[in-house]
Amino acid sequence: MTAEQKKILVVDDEPDILQLLDISLTRMGFSVYKAENLGSAKYQLSKTTFHLCLSDFKLPDGNGSELVEHVNELYPNTPIAVITAFGTINHAVETLKKGAFDFITKPISLDTLRQLVITGLQQNDVVDDDDDDTRKIGISIEYFEQLDTSINKYAQSRVPVTIYGKHGSWKEKIASLIHENSELKNLDLSFVDCSNPVDGLTPEQQGTLVYHNVEQLKPEQQTILIQFIKSLSDQQRIIVTSNWTEEEFKHSMGIKKSLVRAICVGEIQTTSLIELKDDLVEICKARLEQLAEVWNKLPCKLHPTAIAKLKQHNFPGNMKELDLVLSKAAVNCQNQLIREDEIQLENTGFQPQLNKEMNLEKYIEEIEIREITNALAKTNNNKTKAADLLGISFRALRYKIKKLGID
Repeated sequence: MTAEQKKILVVDDEPDILQLLDISLTRMGFSVYKAENLGSAKYQLSKTTFHLCLSDFKLPDGNGSELVEHVNELYPNTPIAVITAFGTINHAVETLKKGAFDFITKPISLDTLRQLVITGLQQNDVVDDDDDDTRKIGISIEYFEQLDTSINKYAQSRVPVTIYGKHGSWKEKIASLIHENSELKNLDLSFVDCSNPVDGLTPEQQGTLVYHNVEQLKPEQQTILIQFIKSLSDQQRIIVTSNWTEEEFKHSMGIKKSLVRAICVGEIQTTSLIELKDDLVEICKARLEQLAEVWNKLPCKLHPTAIAKLKQHNFPGNMKELDLVLSKAAVNCQNQLIREDEIQLENTGFQPQLNKEMNLEKYIEEIEIREITNALAKTNNNKTKAADLLGISFRALRYKIKKLGID
């Protein structure tokens, strides 16, 4: 449940204090209900389910300990804390014994209030009964919900799965979630970089094996991988991630069709963040809430100017880059509000992607480099055979190798 949905009951007979707490908690994103005495508090508790209750100790018609006892008896799932200007050790001991999770004295700072709320909301955090311990991406956008469906589907089987998509589009995260929801979740999750397979292409460990950069394997290495896939035990499965699209991967002359048939049984195509611009605000909101949950803090919000700045960026690093930007902003912002200046888009380590809209010439060059490299790999660097494979003359191939700087 998000912070915007959480309801907090504040009980205090001082109008100024009540208003101050109302403003502070509302700015944190909570729905605040107010009561000026014990009777009003009991009435509101009977009408509304609250996620947290904060009460003054000294009330016109009773005291905070009485309210704590009432809440603990009738509403045990509502955490309650007492705030007072007249606190003594005896009052604190009495209140805590009756079920309050904390007892603090006024004046209360904003940071203290924030930590008090965080602690209180954690008292009865539970997992939804229908969650069934399934780990998900958990972003309520159609694209991510479809990913969750695919993750759950492939987790129930051990078929090879290939995940396509641009750099930073959470391919490794998806592979990890498939593993964590599968029967092999208690075994190892291992990653193999085929561009530099230090530990070899045929690891012995049981569990899920995730291969990246398969498109860079030489023909003889592809044969080894195919044979290894055929010999996988019941305690092993393979997942492949590729920075190419499905079409590029399946139609590349550098990848054996037998390898494609072996690894492309299940398939997931990820989407670049630039294609999800219409959902960017909801995605940011969800990620900030998830980060806050991990950090044990209240979620940050985005100022409209910060949102505008994010929408102007193309995010070549996709979700990984967005997470980096939001994490830095959440750490540096004040009062849980991320402003434009806190959105740092420079020096994120991600280079602009080449696409047809941005630069057609360079996009074509990128394709030529990939296909020529694949053809050379497939023919063991025989340029004559590579030219035949590509359907161009030897002279044309030699010219392109020199022009494109292919080693």
